[in-house]
Amino acid sequence: MAINTSLIIITRHRAALLAKALGSLPCQTRPLDEIVIVDNGPSEATAETVRAFAGSLPVRYVAEPRAGYGAARNCGLRNARGRVLMFIDDDCVADPDWARILLERLESGAAEIVGGSRVCTQPGLAARLDYLSTDAPVLHPARPGGPAAHLSTSNLAVPAEVARRVGPFDETLAMCEDRDFCARARALGFRILYEPRARVAHRPPLERFGQYLARMRQYGFGTAQYFLRHPGEGLAWVFPRSAVWRALLLPLLALAGTGYLVMKNLRHRSDALPLSPLLFVGQLFWHWGGYQACRGGSLQPTAHSPQQNKEPPC
Repeated sequence: MAINTSLIIITRHRAALLAKALGSLPCQTRPLDEIVIVDNGPSEATAETVRAFAGSLPVRYVAEPRAGYGAARNCGLRNARGRVLMFIDDDCVADPDWARILLERLESGAAEIVGGSRVCTQPGLAARLDYLSTDAPVLHPARPGGPAAHLSTSNLAVPAEVARRVGPFDETLAMCEDRDFCARARALGFRILYEPRARVAHRPPLERFGQYLARMRQYGFGTAQYFLRHPGEGLAWVFPRSAVWRALLLPLLALAGTGYLVMKNLRHRSDALPLSPLLFVGQLFWHWGGYQACRGGSLQPTAHSPQQNKEPPC
C-alpha cells in the first residue's frame, strides 16, 4: 500500500514531551500513514516511548547521532516514504483537525508549502516571554491566513517532490534551517501559505527567566547567521554585518526589537506592553547572540536549545 503522508518529529532526550505529542495523533480526523521519530541523541528512553505507541500509531524509530536541527531533519527526509511530508515538534500537541486542514489546503492547490499556527500552553513567565518573542508575532492563530515568506517546521506540510527539488536542510546553520528552506523554495517559485486553523499547542520546558535569556541568545545567533547568508532578505539591512557596529548599536537594536515585538503582539496579546521591560532584556541577549555570530563565533548545535531545547520560527 502506498504511503501518502509521513509525519517527521525530531527529538532529543525528551521522552515525556514526545509521549504527549504522540498522544495527540491517534485523534486526528485524517489519520497519518507514517510517523518517523528521529532521535537526535539516541537513547533507550526515547526508543521505549516510540515502542509504547507502536500498537496505536504507525511509528518508526530512526537514530541520528549527529546533533543539529539540520542533520535531524535531513535524516527524517531520507527515511520518510510518504508523498506528503509533515512536521511538528516533540513539545507540540496537535489539534484533532490539524492534519486534515493542512492536507486539504495542499490538495486545493492553494500553495506548495502550508504551515499552521502555534499557541503556548506552558504556564509561567519564562514561557510567556518566549512566546511573545518568537511565535506570537508570526504564528498566533488570530493572525490572518494567506501567503507567507517563511514558516516553521514546528507545523508544516510539503509534498515530498517539492522538498526534493528544494534540497536538504542546511546543516551548517545553528538554527533557522527551516527559514533557509523556505527562502530556497520561494526562489524556485513555490508558494508558501499560512493557515492559522491548523493549530498546535506548544509546551516549551521553560521554567526560569535565565532559560528564556539563554534561548534568546541562541535565537539571535541563528537568525544573524541566517541574515549574513541572505543579506537581501527582508529586515537583513537593519542588522549590521560588522561585529563592531553590532556591539556598539546593541542597546538601540534591542530597543527597536522590543518596539517591534510590542507592536506585532499588542493586538492579540495585551500583556506585551507591561512585559516590555523584560522583553527588552531578552532582546539584549538576542542581539548579543547576533554579535557573536558576526564575530564568526560558534554555537554548539543541538537538536534543541541549551536547557531542554526548542527552535523558534525564525
